[in-house]
Amino acid sequence: MPRQVNDLPLQELHVYKPDLSLPHDFNSFWEKQKEMIRQKSNDVWLTWTNYPVEKVEVADVVLRSFDETPLHGWYIRPKGVTEGPVLIHYHGYTEGRNVPTKYLVWALLGFTVVSFDQRGQGKSPDFALYENGSRIPGWMLSGIYQPENYYYTNVYRDSLAVLKWLKEEAPVKPTKLGTFGASQGGGLALVSAGLDADISFVAADYPFMTHIERALNVALKGPYMEVVNYLKLNDPQYEQFDQMLRTFSYVDALHFCPRIQVPLLIGIGLEDAVAPPSSAFAAFNHANTSEKKIEVYPQFSHEFNPFQEEKRLHFIVKQLQKLNK
Repeated sequence: MPRQVNDLPLQELHVYKPDLSLPHDFNSFWEKQKEMIRQKSNDVWLTWTNYPVEKVEVADVVLRSFDETPLHGWYIRPKGVTEGPVLIHYHGYTEGRNVPTKYLVWALLGFTVVSFDQRGQGKSPDFALYENGSRIPGWMLSGIYQPENYYYTNVYRDSLAVLKWLKEEAPVKPTKLGTFGASQGGGLALVSAGLDADISFVAADYPFMTHIERALNVALKGPYMEVVNYLKLNDPQYEQFDQMLRTFSYVDALHFCPRIQVPLLIGIGLEDAVAPPSSAFAAFNHANTSEKKIEVYPQFSHEFNPFQEEKRLHFIVKQLQKLNK
């Protein structure tokens, strides 16, 4: 019997499909954001590096987003390729794009790989102006009372801007688009697939920003605790908590999952106290695709999982093989 740490038993997780609390204007809200990005011209600079691996080409990229925030990223392609499958990587909270060696396996398999530092994280600044302050480090509270200018609303707009550039002007014309990431990156992989129907597959491990209302009650550490501690210090009687939940409802990755109709792989550890297992199962069960699988690891927490790395590799290669048939 798998261990149970501060969440539902495994047999309940497998059927856990909570009601969605979408705001009434959720769809129109995001159509408005997409239209805003569509109206923006692509503003991107690529600086090709002298990379020592002969079979790949690596560019340092700067993409100016909707508010002129310069997003820094890597663009890595098989040498000489101008058309082919493209993988979009999203990094974890407080992390970044890392170094090109992290993505070489994908490029050597035939994928072009793109990874940007999220605004305010890694090398990317954040030019947005947020009305509220906070005594808590992190980004969870930036603009928390304004859905239109909340931090993650801006991050999702950035993702739309990256996708627009990839499809319209990037050096490699995508024949297939896939998203992958873990933690914050897992949530972003889900959201991007929910926002853009051109995404062909998703690999999302222990996704963060997913089923947020429950996660705030269950998580014991990590970014959700920014909100818990903020409330303790700034709103001890939860007088504005409903307004927080309203903002979260526009960016909760769970609310994008019914739009996902493509192959999906999720990995979760049952001892995860940062992104609770129930949030991952909720996303999995709401995904509107028959080709999906969730890999469960009873003794893993919110951590790098080499076993899931192997399963993700097989999953993504399978998607490449479909393209080549």
